[in-house]
Amino acid sequence: MFERIMTGLHAALIPAFAALAIVAVMFGRGFELLAARNGMGAWWVLAVWLLLSVVVALLSDSIVRWKVGLGMMAASLIVTGVAGVMQGAPLGIEMAGALSVLAALLVFSANRLQARSLKKSSRPQAPAATLPKAVDWSRRLSWWVLSICMIEAFRLSHLGVGDQQKAIGCIGMLIAFFVMLPGLSVSIWFPRIASGCWLLSAGLLALIAWKSVNLSSAAGAVSVLLCAILLGFATRRDTDNSELPQ
Repeated sequence: MFERIMTGLHAALIPAFAALAIVAVMFGRGFELLAARNGMGAWWVLAVWLLLSVVVALLSDSIVRWKVGLGMMAASLIVTGVAGVMQGAPLGIEMAGALSVLAALLVFSANRLQARSLKKSSRPQAPAATLPKAVDWSRRLSWWVLSICMIEAFRLSHLGVGDQQKAIGCIGMLIAFFVMLPGLSVSIWFPRIASGCWLLSAGLLALIAWKSVNLSSAAGAVSVLLCAILLGFATRRDTDNSELPQ
């Protein structure tokens, strides 16, 4: 279920931002979503993001989840481009063309997704003993650390005292979502790449802690560094090829 939720969060982010862009373009100044102080744009994006994530996570098949997610991304980009053209936005036609190209690539990628077939060996194989699957503690611990870092960064960005703490929270969310999460998502197949992403994240958090003397950043840097070391020694886990997209 956890993998379903993470897939949903990946797939629903672009449609959530596109929905905000569509509303902002269609209503203009009459609906100040992006105002710095009184705007509710961040909360609208968060609500739509979580709602679409739940919709994707409810799908049982992994291939179907990714196809639906890529389809939502493509549809949201096309609607955003059309809304810009209808409202006469600057460079609306050019932007609509660029978004249409991206949408076409997403549709092509979704169409190419399929379950990878297992190749049967011609040589007879002895029946393997059924062994209990070992718990992958390095990746499980990393997921918990990532979740805690994201929650703490979100807390600082919205409830922090002063502009410095809010800025630290915003930077922390960017690091967690765009560096740590993608690296951990491919850690099953590429554990060394995941370890490198988390080492980079630990370095960035340590730099923030050193510049701002922030305890949360320091604790996060230490935790992320330990997880990066664990991921570096993690073995590449064999997966069921029927569930692996190609």
